[in-house]
Amino acid sequence: MAGIRVTEVDWQQPRNGTAHHTEEYPGPVLVVRRGQRFTFTLKMNKPLESKETLVFTVETGPQASEALHTKAVFQTTELEVHDAWTAVKETQAENTMTVSLISPPNAVIGRYQLSTRVSSSRRNSDRKLGEFILLFNPWCPEDAVFLASEEERQEYVLSDSGVIFRGVEKHIRAQGWNFGQFEEDILNICLSILDRSLSHQADPATDVSRRHDPIYVTRAISAMVNSNNDRGVVQGQWQGKYGGGTSPLHWSGSVAILHKWFKGRFKPVKYGQCWVFAGVMCTVLRCLGIATRVVSNFNSAHDTDRNLTVDKYVDSFGRTLEDLTEDSMWNFHVWNESWFARQDLGPSYNGWQVLDATPQEESEGVFRCGPASVTAIREGDVHLAHDGPFVFAEVNADYVTWLWNEDESRERVYSDTKKIGRCISTKAVGSDSRVDITSLYKYPEGSRKERQVYSKAVKKLFSMEVSGRRTRVHRAGGRGLWRDDLLEPATKPCITGKFKVLEPLVLGHDLKLALCLGNLTYQAQQVQVNLSGATILYTRRPVAEILHESHAVKLEPQEDEKTEAQRN
Repeated sequence: MAGIRVTEVDWQQPRNGTAHHTEEYPGPVLVVRRGQRFTFTLKMNKPLESKETLVFTVETGPQASEALHTKAVFQTTELEVHDAWTAVKETQAENTMTVSLISPPNAVIGRYQLSTRVSSSRRNSDRKLGEFILLFNPWCPEDAVFLASEEERQEYVLSDSGVIFRGVEKHIRAQGWNFGQFEEDILNICLSILDRSLSHQADPATDVSRRHDPIYVTRAISAMVNSNNDRGVVQGQWQGKYGGGTSPLHWSGSVAILHKWFKGRFKPVKYGQCWVFAGVMCTVLRCLGIATRVVSNFNSAHDTDRNLTVDKYVDSFGRTLEDLTEDSMWNFHVWNESWFARQDLGPSYNGWQVLDATPQEESEGVFRCGPASVTAIREGDVHLAHDGPFVFAEVNADYVTWLWNEDESRERVYSDTKKIGRCISTKAVGSDSRVDITSLYKYPEGSRKERQVYSKAVKKLFSMEVSGRRTRVHRAGGRGLWRDDLLEPATKPCITGKFKVLEPLVLGHDLKLALCLGNLTYQAQQVQVNLSGATILYTRRPVAEILHESHAVKLEPQEDEKTEAQRN
């Protein structure tokens, strides 16, 4: 019927906001979640005739198309159509019509334009009704990000503040962090982050069409939160020099960082370290509707050569040889976990997925990490996407110390299978207390099952053939580790040693230690004890040597001996 046009739209934001758990997002644009109906009322200049219906069009991104599932055209109906955009006419009276729109539970997330026309009018006569934003929906059982627990949804999606755990294994401290996902303009900034990604710059239409998939979206965000390959949000700095920026220690939330990046025309914000990257990524993913939490790992490995060991090379005084030691162990490292189904791997790997925005190693040519299934890490399935070997090593690598001799030969002097991946922690649901989730990542240290999983991971990583052919991992300087070396148990030591603190530690005062040596054999041992000590950063990088001395000690059979050292 010619001449009918929509004159007014009531988006019913209070009603829709409550139903979709989006009432905290500041207006004026309607924010809803996919796979769930939202309702609006149209006022027209005259009533529709009985045979007339409204035809709606939704589209998102540039060059929207039905083929890419970034555009849909559909009429009002009486019944909801599963897995397709549907408009259901709720009520009609005189010149008004109330309509419910239902999006598929796997719809592309982002900014949408909604338009309509009368069914009998020309196809190019659509009238734009306005914009709405569609998010992931952890409340929808058909959505890949569905999370069954309402308490966990409140914590991991809707909570806008939390704590991040830092420190060392025996002295863990909590830092408050304001995620602020509902603050002014944050949702717009989070969507802009996706639009600034390398994938979007290369092929905008295809990139937008893939935003239905939490695997794709979280991987893109992991890359964009750091600035290494793009004009991402945060620039990392670990050298203690923060000129021209803010020390990572001074940030207490994500909002100021995201505003600064956006208002600065996407110039990376200086500076961040792991907890800052994790805090910002938690904000972005919660804002987009994906349940996300911050996780801290103490004694966290950085395995640069993907052999599932942290190989530390030392001289005869125990000083780390930096030019030979490429791997490292940090006092702590912080990343994120997000909850969603792994439709690429199968239902066994659904649930928490590791994501890490700290730029440590490249993944498919870009500094990003994950999503890696926590279940896959626990079971040693390191061959599964994405970045399984790196994450497995962070929490369960063996820590191997090698003595590098003057003739460039090496000797394995110690292998610690329990050192890496301690007290893996996250905030409790509903309180600020710490929850230890180490058991989600690995079986009890030292157990037969844990060693079996480690062996399985090594074998999968090295792609061993049934014939038993050995594969080698090459290291700088021509060194290499055979797979057999990694699985071979370390030789039991004949002498043990440990440091004991003799006096309470006082900041600014001397530190008094005793080295307690024990002879495990039934023969006397003449021992040359070389001692060194250094101050270090939380990444374990040495700053300055504070102790360097040597002692000759004779140990009688099964005798204990104490050597004291004092340094300020």
